[in-house]
Amino acid sequence: MRPFFHLQKIAGLILSLALALPVSAATNRGVGPINVCYDYGCATQQEVYISRKEWGEISGWFAEPAKDASSEREKIRRAIGWMEVIIGRYTPTHRDKGQNEGQWGVDFPGQLDCIDESLNTTTYMKRIEQEGLLKWHRVLDRAYRETFINQHWSGQIEEIATQERWVVDSWFQANGILPYIQRTTEWADIPYWFTSYIDNSPY
Repeated sequence: MRPFFHLQKIAGLILSLALALPVSAATNRGVGPINVCYDYGCATQQEVYISRKEWGEISGWFAEPAKDASSEREKIRRAIGWMEVIIGRYTPTHRDKGQNEGQWGVDFPGQLDCIDESLNTTTYMKRIEQEGLLKWHRVLDRAYRETFINQHWSGQIEEIATQERWVVDSWFQANGILPYIQRTTEWADIPYWFTSYIDNSPY
């Protein structure tokens, strides 16, 4: 019995030493790094660490599992909106106006175009996915559409059961306002000469 007792003591000592060691710098800095784009075309990139409490506010939207795909899309929508609010505490993106209506340039950092918005939304959704918070959807590469005088990008998800794709489009709203969610086929099916957004979204 005595050798087993000594092994217990040794294991306890190792555990005590492990707990006494300093945690990593990344842990001390919070959840991240989260790469954030702004200033049009991802001209500025900033690595952001948010607090564990703030991440808990995001993941909290998924604390009660979604009962169906539609419910999960609404959770994604709300989580992305709040993620923008939190990221805006660490970056000038809190200044972002809907579409490209805000001032921009070196004197007015923080405005986002659709490239910035779609990259950020995809980054946020992938982190949510990596945390195992999505049950009904997977995160895809960005969606793209083109008309005669403009081009547009959006974040995109796919419903696992049906393989139906949906855009999660933050560009039309100011920072922190809930994004549009719309079927990708409807989002992309606009006249080539059309210049504005057609909202067929049930949300």
